[in-house]
Amino acid sequence: MEVKIIENKSDWENFVLSQVNTPTPEQNSVRGMALFVQSFHYGKFYESMSEQSWIFGVYEDNKLIGGSLVISTHAKRGNFLYLPYGPVGEINKFLDIFVNYLKTFAQKNKYDFIRISPFLDETEDNKNLFKKLGFRPAPMHVLAETTWLLELDKTEDQLLADMNKNHRNLIHRCEKENVTIEIKNQVVDLENFNKLHDETAKRHNFHRFSKKYITNEFSVFSSNNEALVLNAYLPDGRLDSSAIVMFYGNMAAYRHGASLGLDKRLPSSYLLQWEAIKEARKRNIKYYNFWGIAPENSPKNHPFAGITHFKKGFGGYQKDLLHCQDLPITKKYWVNWLVESFRKIKRGF
Repeated sequence: MEVKIIENKSDWENFVLSQVNTPTPEQNSVRGMALFVQSFHYGKFYESMSEQSWIFGVYEDNKLIGGSLVISTHAKRGNFLYLPYGPVGEINKFLDIFVNYLKTFAQKNKYDFIRISPFLDETEDNKNLFKKLGFRPAPMHVLAETTWLLELDKTEDQLLADMNKNHRNLIHRCEKENVTIEIKNQVVDLENFNKLHDETAKRHNFHRFSKKYITNEFSVFSSNNEALVLNAYLPDGRLDSSAIVMFYGNMAAYRHGASLGLDKRLPSSYLLQWEAIKEARKRNIKYYNFWGIAPENSPKNHPFAGITHFKKGFGGYQKDLLHCQDLPITKKYWVNWLVESFRKIKRGF
């Protein structure tokens, strides 16, 4: 086996999009779902944020069998390499070789640690897979680790029947009373979303993604018809909720959302999500990823408590991913560990 940088966009995209077959347990493969955060475009998004990206592939007999998009993050508390939901492929087969290559690359380029958010189930075997290579649990997660997924290979009637009765009734009420959904794909269409997101952040006291972050991410993916912004308007024309949804391979992901709840009788976000699900079905997408929810047995004041009830009500199942893993490279890692440990306490999760 050998590890080398993949320069050809198509080679990597074809590999990531091919990871949709169900693996055997022995393969421990990130298969079944194509992940937009492992796409070539996600690397280009990070480059637009003044960071760097590489795609490292693992080859066996000149055949690509795995690898990962790797992005840089530079901060005062420490610089690190990050693998968002990577690596992909038959991980058991190459992880040790791949990690050794990344470690040498990180040392050569003066990075303080390597961070991986594996798209692997949270099992003892998977924990030990990383532990034996020198990884330790990160203080905080980066991408969603307790997720809610909905399989879309059903009729619309079946999907509606599988929802909570309250969700189904609210969707029908919004349809009946002329709540309208507008679907857009241009960067200029983010203006309304950002206004709504500002108000939502103030109301619920959370730190939102920056406008630059959302705009750059949307710009890269919408140019390839892989991102949409959906706006929901009340019958009187007021914008009440908005969402950005990513469509990549066989998965749609509810990436960003904002809602004001101006009319308690007509909670437009229910109809908005239903329209996003229908759009995913039109694209022959198999999974709708509602992104993060609160873990089981979380306290009632968990920041995701309210949104968790909302997401679960559409039907589906929970997927618990292995917690984010860190591989320290220099002593400066422990500065980052202290800063993020404090931030976790302050954030509440």
